[in-house]
Amino acid sequence: MTTFVQISVNVPAVSGVFDYHLPSELEGKVGIGHLVTVPFGHQVVQGVVLRFLEIPSVEDTKAVIDLLDILPVLTSAQIALAEKMAEQTLSPLAAMVGMMLPSGLSQQADTEFSVREMPVGDKDISQTQKRILALLQKRGALRGRQIDRYFKHVDWRPSVQNLVRRGILQSKSVLLAPKVRPKFIRTAQLAVPPDVAKEAMSALGTTEATQNRRAAALQFLMREKEAVAVSWVYAESHCNIVDLQILAEKDLIVLRETEIWRDPVRKVDVDETEQKEWTLTPAQEAAMNAVHESFSDSITKSILLHGITGSGKTEIYIRAAQEAIKRGGQALILVPEIALTPQTVRRFLARFPGQVGLIHSKLSQGERYDTWRRARAGQLKVIIGARSALFAPLPNVKLIVLDEFHDGSYHQTNIPFYDAVQAAQNYAEICGAVCILGSATPPIEYRYQAALTHSRSARISLSRDAGE
Repeated sequence: MTTFVQISVNVPAVSGVFDYHLPSELEGKVGIGHLVTVPFGHQVVQGVVLRFLEIPSVEDTKAVIDLLDILPVLTSAQIALAEKMAEQTLSPLAAMVGMMLPSGLSQQADTEFSVREMPVGDKDISQTQKRILALLQKRGALRGRQIDRYFKHVDWRPSVQNLVRRGILQSKSVLLAPKVRPKFIRTAQLAVPPDVAKEAMSALGTTEATQNRRAAALQFLMREKEAVAVSWVYAESHCNIVDLQILAEKDLIVLRETEIWRDPVRKVDVDETEQKEWTLTPAQEAAMNAVHESFSDSITKSILLHGITGSGKTEIYIRAAQEAIKRGGQALILVPEIALTPQTVRRFLARFPGQVGLIHSKLSQGERYDTWRRARAGQLKVIIGARSALFAPLPNVKLIVLDEFHDGSYHQTNIPFYDAVQAAQNYAEICGAVCILGSATPPIEYRYQAALTHSRSARISLSRDAGE
């Protein structure tokens, strides 16, 4: 029996979903949220599987070409959020789905142009076409986005299409592989008991210099219980890769490629004093009671946490995150990027060691990709970051916090437009999570809503006793 799937294709200008069928070799491998490649018109594009279908909307469906990642790139809750945001903002669903994928993983189709046959003479060849032909002759086949760099202020595409129609150029659709990949380093580790390694030290090289280098490398690895990067071995023993390969050939050590996480929070130092729990003020106790009640409710509503800087909102966020983790979930902590200070990050790192991920605009592509993968795998319990951190693929979101939610940076001002405060409340509703909106100056409409009987609010005292 043929399996049909509905897919959002990675063509941001296209607002809609498309039905495909799975070939026999992908049956049982493709599920909801998987990233795949599919034919779309005359090109091959990426797409995300939204759902399975019993009956497709068209009679003649095309087959999914390939599966790009064995793990889903979106959770079911994220798909529901993307659909809700697309509906509310009147944006293409593909644009919303694209925001939830890390930079470098999502790739759009492009067109590659190459010279088929050079024209004889300059008749009917414009200046722009001459420049394009000269560029392609010099550089070889180029994609459209590469040509854009050479013609920044020129609309060159009509000229190229004219050359394609005349048979001077040829074009084909291409889809590049994702730009980001896991990072691997070469490591070395002792492969024999230390006494065996000591016995072998007398015959490691034909010269005194090689003997000393290899013996020093072996002695260093004898002191290390785990595999270490070969760069450390080089620094400690002054050996080189050839020395380590000789030791590996003698079965004294093991050389392997080991994946490492590019983790930005490793650069943050944590002070022991930040690990202590503050004694809550009466106002904070009242706030935490509201948080606990919201966790216990089957229908969760947003909590308005009103308190100035220094009144103790951060401690409430931390304890709410502890409660979310205790209940088997994870927490998203959103702050305006300008307020994402090392002090805030240290507070969470001190209380959740090894469980915190950081997402902001200054991360490298690799750091963002690895944080995304660790979140997807459930290795991170708390994600702290700016607006885009809302889209981290945590498998079981139980808490969403927006600190200083009145800040204008929660509104995305470039396409696709959206309000992260509204999106966070929608996401909390989808996930059944608690949503805390913290602010020193909450907008009046939120204060009004919190005053209604069906809403919940907690106001923190203006006292600075608890610290921020």
